[in-house]
Amino acid sequence: MGTAERQRFEAEVRSSFGAIAELCADLIRTPSENPPGDTGRVAMLVERKLSAAPEIAVRRVVAKEPAVNLIANLSGARPGRRLVINGHLDTFPAGDRSRWTVDPFGGIVRDGRLYGRGAADMKAGLAAAVTTALLLARHRDAIAGELVLTLVGDEETGGRWGTQHLLAHEPDALGDAMISGDAGSPEVLRFGEKGQLWIELEARGKSHHGAHVHLGDNAIERMMEALAQLIRLRDFSCPIPEAIRSAILAAGPRSERTSGAGETEALQRITVNIGTIEGGISVNLIPDRATARADIRFPPGLAVADVLAEIRRRLDGLPGVEVRLLSSSEPNWTDPAHEIVARTAANAAAYLGRVPACNMRLGFSDSRFYRYKAVPSIVYGPVAYGMGGPDEHVTIEDLQAVFYVHAMTTFDYLAERAPSHQP
Repeated sequence: MGTAERQRFEAEVRSSFGAIAELCADLIRTPSENPPGDTGRVAMLVERKLSAAPEIAVRRVVAKEPAVNLIANLSGARPGRRLVINGHLDTFPAGDRSRWTVDPFGGIVRDGRLYGRGAADMKAGLAAAVTTALLLARHRDAIAGELVLTLVGDEETGGRWGTQHLLAHEPDALGDAMISGDAGSPEVLRFGEKGQLWIELEARGKSHHGAHVHLGDNAIERMMEALAQLIRLRDFSCPIPEAIRSAILAAGPRSERTSGAGETEALQRITVNIGTIEGGISVNLIPDRATARADIRFPPGLAVADVLAEIRRRLDGLPGVEVRLLSSSEPNWTDPAHEIVARTAANAAAYLGRVPACNMRLGFSDSRFYRYKAVPSIVYGPVAYGMGGPDEHVTIEDLQAVFYVHAMTTFDYLAERAPSHQP
C-alpha cells in the first residue's frame, strides 16, 4: 500500500470524528425497536447517507416484514478480497420512559456521552460502518477487492430474518473476513464466543391436599432435585483447545477491567443460569407440575450434543422429569493469530497507545453465523453503558476509537492485494 495514501486516509478519518458523532445521534433519533422490529426508517436514513457516494451500491433485502436488511457494496480498483462489516439496525425497546433521565430517542450529548436507545448496541457501530464506507469510496483507487456492509433488521430476536437469511441467500454477504462493531470495549478485541443451550425442564407429580403428603408426589420437589443436578454442570471438565485457553488467560487482567472480575473463570467453564421457575396453584395443594428454564453457556472443546447428552445423563434417573431443547448455538472462534485479528489489534494499539486484549466473548452476536460459514470474524465495539435499560449511552471517546480502528483496518486489509477465497 502507498504510505502517503494511507496517511491521507488516516487524516480524513480523524477529521471525521465530529461527523461520526452526529451520524450516531441521527441514528438514535430514528427509532428501530425490536419488537416490533420495524427497521424501515433507519434503513432509509442509512440509504440516504450512503447515496452521497455514487460508488456505493445499496439494496434492500426483506425476508420478513417489517425487518429491512441492507447490503452495500463498494468495489476497489482491482480484484481482490472481500471484507464484510456486519451490524444490526434493530435495538431493544426503550421500555418505561419514566425511568430515563433523557429522551431515549433524543440523541443527546452530555459530558462526553451520547445517550439514547441503541447508542452502544449498536448504532455506534452502524455509524462507524457507514462512515468507513463513505471515506473509503474516496480512496477506491488504493484498494483491491470489495467492502460489503451487511446491516440487518433482526439481530435482537435471533437473526433468522437478518444475518442468517443473508448468508443463506445473498452470495455477496459472505467474505474473506468480517468485522462487527457490536457492543464490547475498545480495550478488548473479541475473536470467539461460547456455545449456548436454552432448555426447559418439566417435572410431573401427583396432586393432593397439602396435609396428606403421603398421598401425592410433589412436582416442585422433583424439579428442585433436577435443578440441583443441572447446577452441578458447572464443575464439568471442559477440554478447551490450548490456544484458546492461553488467549483467555493472557487477556484476563485487561479484559476484566471492562467485563468484571470473574470473566476469565466464566469463559473457561460451563455456566448455568436458572432464568424462570414456576409450579403449583395453592399453598395447601401438592403441585402436580413444575417448569423451569435455564440458560447454559459452554466453552470451545464442547459441542451442543456433548452438553445435552450430559444433561440427559444426569437427569435420566429422576422420575417424571423431561428436558426440552429451546435453542442452541455451537462455540465458535477465529484463530487468534489470524490476519484480521492482527490488523485490528495493530490499529487499536496505534490509536490507544497500548495493545488491546484479545479474548473470547461470553454472550453471542451475529458474528457466530459468519464463523459457522468459515469466515474469520472479530467483534470490536464500544462499551455499552445501560444496554437494554434506561439511559443507555456510549462515550464519544469509545465511538471515535471504534470508528478509527474499523476504518484503518478496512483500508489496510483491502490495500493488501491478496487473492480472494470467496467465489
